[in-house]
Amino acid sequence: MRIEHPVSCALSALLVLAVATVSPIAAEDLSTPTLGLAPPNGAVVLFDGSNFDAWKPFSWQWINPKDDQREIQWEIVDDESMQIAFDFEGKKRKQFLCTKEKFGDYQLHLEFQLHEDGGKGNGGLFFGPLYELQILDSAAKESIGMGDCGAIYQLRVPDLNAALEPGVWQTIDLEFQAAKFGANGTMTEKGAARVTVHLNGKLIHDDFRLSIRRNKYAAFPEQPTSPIVLQEHGSPVKFRNIWVHERTHKN
Repeated sequence: MRIEHPVSCALSALLVLAVATVSPIAAEDLSTPTLGLAPPNGAVVLFDGSNFDAWKPFSWQWINPKDDQREIQWEIVDDESMQIAFDFEGKKRKQFLCTKEKFGDYQLHLEFQLHEDGGKGNGGLFFGPLYELQILDSAAKESIGMGDCGAIYQLRVPDLNAALEPGVWQTIDLEFQAAKFGANGTMTEKGAARVTVHLNGKLIHDDFRLSIRRNKYAAFPEQPTSPIVLQEHGSPVKFRNIWVHERTHKN
């Protein structure tokens, strides 16, 4: 579902205005200022609790390697959020979801909740082709690493531990700038992809240049547009209020 009349909307401006524009669900935890943040004009609503129209199964290594999963086995719970259903037709089956649409430069809002009895609550949000923002139960950790909540997996530790405990809704506000390519199709270091991330309203990655592909997803080449992917990693992580606002690509 696309909201009409696109407008420019900077992530920093949204964070400033968040308290005034949140929906009633924000009352659950005022320590997360963008909880319930409504999509701006021009945004694409990826999930509002009603359907999976914007999503399809994702093909990744041993998870759907033949790209032959057609049925979405995630389910809508609590009339507002989505969660993986681990059993499909009586069998255990893993499944990632990805957006049917691909995006270039964009601002993304997503809310997630770790189950209180879900172990480490392992999950992930993939942006670009492919960088993973780790979702994990890391709230109690004094020292965090490249595999903890908010880390760009195997690439960068977040500047601070902004994770909240399981059972509480948390927010990710991510601003991604896709890699830029010259007329000959090559990418320069100056044109590398970049990302800024706020976790629960706190800045954890500030305009970080994604020029080093040393994680396990490095085989995926840079592209001017790419899907957004939700990772299922054996834990009942819930997601809700997901929208993306694509921005004008500047050279």
